[in-house]
Amino acid sequence: MVKVSFVCPVFNKQKYLKDVIDSIKNQKGEFDREFIFINDGSTDHSLEYLKKFTKKLKKVKIINQNNHGPAVATQHGIDVSSGDFLKLVGGDDILHPECTNILLNTIVKNKSVGVFSRYELIEDYKKLKFKKSKPSILKKIDFPLLDTVKSSFSGTSPNLYCNKTVKKSGGCNKRIFVEDFSLVLGISTFGNFCFIDNVTSYGPKDDSSRIMVGNKTQLIHDYNAALFYFISKRNISKKIKKIACKKALGRAEKWGRRLKKKNSLNKMNWLKIKLFFGYENFNEILKSSCLYFYENLNEESIRYKIC
Repeated sequence: MVKVSFVCPVFNKQKYLKDVIDSIKNQKGEFDREFIFINDGSTDHSLEYLKKFTKKLKKVKIINQNNHGPAVATQHGIDVSSGDFLKLVGGDDILHPECTNILLNTIVKNKSVGVFSRYELIEDYKKLKFKKSKPSILKKIDFPLLDTVKSSFSGTSPNLYCNKTVKKSGGCNKRIFVEDFSLVLGISTFGNFCFIDNVTSYGPKDDSSRIMVGNKTQLIHDYNAALFYFISKRNISKKIKKIACKKALGRAEKWGRRLKKKNSLNKMNWLKIKLFFGYENFNEILKSSCLYFYENLNEESIRYKIC
């Protein structure tokens, strides 16, 4: 029987934890399971709630550590996991009862290293009604690195990953704050990805404590940083490196223009022009796309700036 490791990093999520843990408990399917929760230096009652709501679970590990951010916390959970597959769960996300079962059947059937599904934001978990659904395959990508760079495949709760592959690839880059994109980049060179058109998990809408809502600068920066670290240590084609640079420059330029009101005559567009005319110092371009954030921060801060 295959085994699934549920890995859930938590930072100040006490108001969500009962629902989150209940949704993990209620996962349907014939598979062995273990549950790993990482309290990442919470300053609320998250650790207390984790202990309280997991009492009836078997094979539970609760790791308590100082705050380092989701990448370090998630990787800590991955390091101690023993399952065949990894079910990462956001500390404020709810899983559909069939989430793991649908993803597991899909990843096994297609011999994939990662399966991706859809995620929905909702205003009130109490009003959530689960709909029955069967796996609906959208596409399968046999060599997903190029598409991962182009489309920035990422995610935790809606996805399932091969644990052996994640560990072989190095998992989450602990030099970055945000966890998921670096993990997906890493495994994208080891096997195929499969995508299904099913909503398998849900997150709270308009919660400013979520990185994607309240700290977009960190999120955008970390996508560029993930590319910088990945490209600098991989022997990959110039084509993919060039596309990675275009994506990083585009993200940084858009951030500067929309959030910082920078005009179009900025360093990122100048580097785009150089790239177009054949400039091939890709590492320098990707590094510059990160440095651009540090040069234009106001009241914001970024944890784990690139070296």
